[in-house]
Amino acid sequence: MGETVLESGKREPEAARRRIGSGRSAVRLGGTEAHPVTSDQKAPVRPQRRASKRGNEVRTRILSAALDCFGAFGFEGTSTRAVAERAEVTHTLVLYHFRSKEQLWIATVGATLEAYTEAMKAHLSQCGSAAEGLRTFIEQFIRMSAAHPQMHRILTMESNQFTSRLDWVIENFLREHFGMVRDLIRAGQDEGAVRQCDPARLYYMLIGAGGTPFTVAMEYRALTGRDVFSETEILRNIAFLFELVFVKAP
Repeated sequence: MGETVLESGKREPEAARRRIGSGRSAVRLGGTEAHPVTSDQKAPVRPQRRASKRGNEVRTRILSAALDCFGAFGFEGTSTRAVAERAEVTHTLVLYHFRSKEQLWIATVGATLEAYTEAMKAHLSQCGSAAEGLRTFIEQFIRMSAAHPQMHRILTMESNQFTSRLDWVIENFLREHFGMVRDLIRAGQDEGAVRQCDPARLYYMLIGAGGTPFTVAMEYRALTGRDVFSETEILRNIAFLFELVFVKAP
């Protein structure tokens, strides 16, 4: 599969590049897009900085609105016009920053997963054992799922069919993530702290149990009478997974 390497080091799916057309650059996940210079070169620096800040704020609003839309309606059910309306910006601004719906999806998912990945690696770097690392993963994954329930919905919808978008997420995020957690499980089993089972199967049990309650929050509340986003319920779900995974829960 032909791919383009994005500025952030992530690879863009071939389908996305075909839809962009000639003369357009790939979406950049690692920073803002350069604005064309139209002002007088003698203009003071401060107004240019304010303009750049406004551009960043608009981009952030668009990404937040896109996360909500893609999470609720999926890729096919979302339009760039709907994202513009939710972000309260013009449709032209959405296309200026992201050029197409495919690139908007890549930027939205990429920004959320990059932030999650960096935070997770920082937490895991402070762990002294595999069991401690796995406990940290469970807690941080559940908290991320509570903060961004849209992501679990988005990936679940994409995973039902093998799209170029799913291929992009797998190659740039999920393959490494799966390997990291699977290795923690195996090492924890070697330490005698984690129950013996297939590490790959346990990985998916953790992802499902950790993320699904937040994607069906209204159903969860209707049937249990509990707010799954409350700190109390989050802590109880973390503790419950600890009991299932570890031979002796901490």
